Amino acid sequence: MTTNSNNIVIVSIDGLAQFYMEDPNVHMPHLHALVKRGTAAGMKSIFPTATWAIHTSLATGCYPRKHGVLGNWVIDRNGPNGPRVGEHFGDRTWSKEETVLKETFYDAAKKKGWSTASICWPKTRNAPTVDHNIPEFYEQELFEQYSTPALWSALKEKGLPIENYGAWSTDHARGHLQDWLTTEIAKHVIEEHQPNLLMVHYLLPDSYQHDFGTRSNEVYWSLSYIDEQIGKLIDSLKAQGLWEKTNMFVVSDHGFVDTSWTFYPNLLFSQKGWFDLANFETNTKVAAVSNGGSGYVYIHESDEIKRKELIREVYALLLETEHVKHVYCDSEFHSLGLPEVGELDDHRPDLVFEMEEDCFVHYGFEGAEVIAKQAKFKGMHGFSPELDDMKAIFVASGPDIEEGIHLPEVNAIDVAPTLTNLIGYELVDIDGSVINCIRKGEPSIGTKYSDTLIKRK
Repeated sequence: MTTNSNNIVIVSIDGLAQFYMEDPNVHMPHLHALVKRGTAAGMKSIFPTATWAIHTSLATGCYPRKHGVLGNWVIDRNGPNGPRVGEHFGDRTWSKEETVLKETFYDAAKKKGWSTASICWPKTRNAPTVDHNIPEFYEQELFEQYSTPALWSALKEKGLPIENYGAWSTDHARGHLQDWLTTEIAKHVIEEHQPNLLMVHYLLPDSYQHDFGTRSNEVYWSLSYIDEQIGKLIDSLKAQGLWEKTNMFVVSDHGFVDTSWTFYPNLLFSQKGWFDLANFETNTKVAAVSNGGSGYVYIHESDEIKRKELIREVYALLLETEHVKHVYCDSEFHSLGLPEVGELDDHRPDLVFEMEEDCFVHYGFEGAEVIAKQAKFKGMHGFSPELDDMKAIFVASGPDIEEGIHLPEVNAIDVAPTLTNLIGYELVDIDGSVINCIRKGEPSIGTKYSDTLIKRK
């Protein structure tokens, strides 16, 4: 490997399923131009197909078993006052160095002397190797507390409405304003700092699929809107004379399915006398957290004989529950990329269950129905990455990337080693591999795109 002089921009579009790339109703001319100018593939995600776990796999090249971020939500068995719900979601509970156990591609970039920047990228709170950082949050106070102080002050002086970042992040109806602000911050960073590595994360397609379902008019509009944001990033790079020496990657984290049912496992456990929301830390024996289309079950019982019996009872109860597709015991966790007994025991669940594709898991409970018709969300992810509808996208374009190549499926865990290969650094003890065939001068295993492979409007 050799040190590469070209910069890298990686854009993540949350929830952009592979099936949209061949949908004639999708209007994304900038993304399609990158495909034509570069290399593209469908991308297999990881389990669970949940944003914070996936972005950590994208960053490290590892499955959750190695990198430590097991989902959007976990239960922390050793909370300050006993078991507690731990939220990777929104980087609410932990900073990056507290939970990400493996080296990231942005850590590697910094080691090679690169300047780094990240806007709205999950699991970057307090990341020491990001020079200019606005992590992904939902609360304004977290933006104020953990964003890079000099950058935050400069954005205020520039007149950007960063005081609204939290409100716009929380309110899906104003989510387009959040992504607009993300673009404006990224443009500022490009103009003022010209980082060697820039990470940008957009959320609107994910939000709208949760609210309106897949292939809805709102979702089609959101994809066009995000494509406009990508165009603005490209224009900013061109204005700074950086475009011709920038390798741009556009990826997503997961796909989506439509949902019409909601499963409330903690209501089920409450009916059995196992779950006490009011006295969670002291009086709950069994609790589940949601990762969308899947759930993690934690057993809180110190007596080992009673604990094993309770696991068996919960396992049987879940198996007979309507819309539960599969229940995994800990001996099967390795096949899911999750930790086995003795690994990450503070956060490792005792059981994992996956729902049928029209039903998702909710932590709380609203009413008396364990399985409720009319889902709280119309679209969901978190299901098995083996499902076609959970497939994500991978696009690479730039001076070091082969042009017009369509690859067989790649893996989310391959992104980090591929980026560090361009940086001139090797990540060790990882699960992914370098996608060598995307580089100019390397033998390609892909096929040339024709204009019919991706339908454009």
